[in-house]
Amino acid sequence: MSFDREVFYIEESKLAEALELEQREFDVIVNSLEASPDENIRLKAWLHFVVQGYVNKQQSIRIFSLEGGIAIASYLDLHGKTTEFHLKRVIALLDQYRTNQIDGRVRQTVYENSSSLILRNQRHWLSREDVVRIFITSFPRLNKAFQDIQRSDFPMKINVDFANYGDTNFFSLSGLAKLSIELSLKLRSEERRDYCGRVTEVAPPVLKFLSLVPSPSSEEMNRAVNFAKSRDGSCQITGVVRDKYNRQIELAGHHLYDKNTYRFLGADLDNILTIDKQVHEDFHQWNGGNNRTCTIHDFIEYVEWRYPEKHEVILMLHNRQRILMIKLSQSQRALPESGY
Repeated sequence: MSFDREVFYIEESKLAEALELEQREFDVIVNSLEASPDENIRLKAWLHFVVQGYVNKQQSIRIFSLEGGIAIASYLDLHGKTTEFHLKRVIALLDQYRTNQIDGRVRQTVYENSSSLILRNQRHWLSREDVVRIFITSFPRLNKAFQDIQRSDFPMKINVDFANYGDTNFFSLSGLAKLSIELSLKLRSEERRDYCGRVTEVAPPVLKFLSLVPSPSSEEMNRAVNFAKSRDGSCQITGVVRDKYNRQIELAGHHLYDKNTYRFLGADLDNILTIDKQVHEDFHQWNGGNNRTCTIHDFIEYVEWRYPEKHEVILMLHNRQRILMIKLSQSQRALPESGY
């Protein structure tokens, strides 16, 4: 059975670290609370935590909800010497998780809406259309933010923060930052303010990375897919093999981060997984169609939903996800600092 990642997202190792507990000590406390006869402190599965990658009790990993993290911290504070010490640390951890989740949304939105990206006069520029999509707003609201900035003490400068190329309005990264600050202060929704406020931090390294990273050709991507299928030899989800007894089976090379939005990963062998063509088609239909962007996170959710018994496959995908995230973060950290 799959679980709601918006509800259960706190890794037990991170929670133990925030509570300043060794993993064994943390497990002892959680096990005792789970078995407690006291209804007020008992931890309950599917309310306070879920078990991920369950093979046996020694190998299982708990993923906690907000309620679960607060319940453990409150118990420790109640029986500890320092009032609210653990609760404050858990709240700080939750704030960091929330920021990370927002950053993930911003990062993916920038990846998906940067087709207009150009480099001119040593500055990176995005069209107004892409900027509207990145801020998930409307043209009238973006225009209002622009006009409010122009009436402020620090207006945008032509050919520095914004410019016209042909018939299209563009914003530089410094212009994007000013819009980010303006929207984070003026929007009514706290969620929208927080999202727009993170654009100024998250977008620049992503856009600099996209402007510099080499983009593989279609031929290079096709060669990588063929190599991956030869390497794997079978569907990595179902295990089915295409041989003389199963000639009707057709294998496909699935890009875990789709090759259109994340083209720089299009020929990366860690990003290509060999699966049955029917599984491939089923995933894209589940995800909303072949033209919709997808990530390895989407594919893991699909496998957990469709093949919940494939524990080793799910763990393999989580490991592949860590590898790809390391590559993304290393590539962005390697970028030289430059002006907007």
